[in-house]
Amino acid sequence: MSQKTFENQPKLGRLPIPPLEETLARYLRSIEPLCAPSDLSRTTSYITDFLKPNGLGRTLQQRLIDLDRSSPHNWLDDSIWIKKAYHEWRESVVVNSNWYLMFADDPSTPKECLGIIEKGTFGEWQVKRAAHLIVQILDYKESIDSERLPPDVTRLYPLCMHQYTRCFGVTRIPQHNCDALAYTPHPATAKHILIIARDQFYVIDVYDEKGRRLAAGDIAFQLQQIIEDVKKTELDPPVSVLTGDHRDAWTVAREHLLSIPQNRATLIDIENALFAFSLDDYTSGLNLDDWNRNAFHGLNGHNRWFDKALSFSIENNGRASLNGEHSPCDALIPSIVVDNILKTPVPSSLQKSGFEIPLPRRTRFVTDDRILKDIAAAQERVDKIIADSDAILLHFKEYGAHFMKSIGKVAPDAYMQMVLQLAYYKLHGKVVPTYETGSTRQFLHGRTETIRTLSNESKAWVEAMENSSLSSKEKYAIFQTATKAHSQYTRDASNGKGCDRHLFGLRCCLKEGESHPLFTDPIFAGSQVWLLSTSGLSAGDRFSGTGFGCVYPNGYGINYLPGNAVLKFGIESKKSSTETDSKAFRESVVNALRDMRRMCEDVNGKYNGRL
Repeated sequence: MSQKTFENQPKLGRLPIPPLEETLARYLRSIEPLCAPSDLSRTTSYITDFLKPNGLGRTLQQRLIDLDRSSPHNWLDDSIWIKKAYHEWRESVVVNSNWYLMFADDPSTPKECLGIIEKGTFGEWQVKRAAHLIVQILDYKESIDSERLPPDVTRLYPLCMHQYTRCFGVTRIPQHNCDALAYTPHPATAKHILIIARDQFYVIDVYDEKGRRLAAGDIAFQLQQIIEDVKKTELDPPVSVLTGDHRDAWTVAREHLLSIPQNRATLIDIENALFAFSLDDYTSGLNLDDWNRNAFHGLNGHNRWFDKALSFSIENNGRASLNGEHSPCDALIPSIVVDNILKTPVPSSLQKSGFEIPLPRRTRFVTDDRILKDIAAAQERVDKIIADSDAILLHFKEYGAHFMKSIGKVAPDAYMQMVLQLAYYKLHGKVVPTYETGSTRQFLHGRTETIRTLSNESKAWVEAMENSSLSSKEKYAIFQTATKAHSQYTRDASNGKGCDRHLFGLRCCLKEGESHPLFTDPIFAGSQVWLLSTSGLSAGDRFSGTGFGCVYPNGYGINYLPGNAVLKFGIESKKSSTETDSKAFRESVVNALRDMRRMCEDVNGKYNGRL
């Protein structure tokens, strides 16, 4: 008998609070590649003071333990993380926080839909695939709600399934100083989804009054009704652009929207919807980079509601993607959902339920001159964000994860991280703090910990790779040491023993007027300036690309999919930066991949390419 979705939840342990000595030793080692000896000596003295009996460090540790004891599930997730990591950050979620995922083309895609479809039109295939995807998404949601979805497990332990309950019906609400998530019980009680077309909002009830779910043919009919209506209707102003604005500006604009009584019902329609699905009346282009940018932020921030946890979109040629608001769940969980729904291709004909189906309903905002000014100001700011974002893709097809395991003889994730270290070093001639997302889902309500990829070992290896006097055998030996160090840090982070979340929690326990030089030391802040912000998802065979924005204006945001035969990278930097260049970095990644292949083959033999 298969396990129920949440059956393992009571068995999961709590996110640990490591001993101070462990965390600070790990932190000290992580900054060694960045520090001069004098800096390291100074930091060591700060750590010694922090650890002394009756010192501030001991007090903060006890406060953090008390926070854990008063937290129902997880000291970090319950009390700190969403607020500090996401909701207090006031910049636009567009590019800065939201992530995206591009779906591979459906195998049934008509040949005429592999090109550019006339702008300003909607397509028959677009409607058909959208209806099919909507049904697949609802099927997956129902498998979670009914607990038919088997729980995620590894070879060693079960994983927390809580984030699956944060995907549907969840919306971020802009508020002064700190945003919030609209409360959504699990299972989400809403029976409708939001459809956006030409910046107009429509509600589709995907369940009838008797609770019966509509079939794909029914939903296709409803989508066609929406298209016919939006073609002939007078278009309302693009209120959705406000969701891409600075959070404080959006908060004020939303409060004014709500001063007009009719708008509360419209916001409830939008915010309660299970998910959003946008129909784009254009093709972004045949170039993957163009499609990549449409998935990331839309052509100009229009036809999206960026605050929804899950916002799907489909261009008029049938290319589909997902844009995710980051705070309720990490991208890994929706990527698992999408990977599963894409297993079922669009059938030749869509089934209909046979019962009377509700017609779609348009839900509208009442606007005034002030709202129109807010939209215009938001558009100007969103345009600047989009214009500055240099987001591109790399599909590397010369080898993949199979080579990494069979010839490289290392874990693919460690290999990919070394690729990025070498690519950065080749291009910029230095090493920098590097963030990699590590999952702590073995713990109840666990989310992430930082894997600090930069290490003494990785620094030694990239320097060796650029040293022509060393043999491939010598470089490979240093490479093995670097990847083992990375894999060990990954295990530590997954076990709740990284240094970043613990130190973050300790800082959050400081009372007004308290400080310690450990936290004000420039090295402490500098070690978290993630000029390489990275994350890996699945093999991504059913995805065309994925990505997120850099976290510092002179850095890179890099998401990767290590498939057995194809390696996919999403790379983002800022055009305004004089230090970074996405296209140059992409070329450097290719060069690093080729150099590493030569090194591995020189030592372990030629790769025959067979999977």
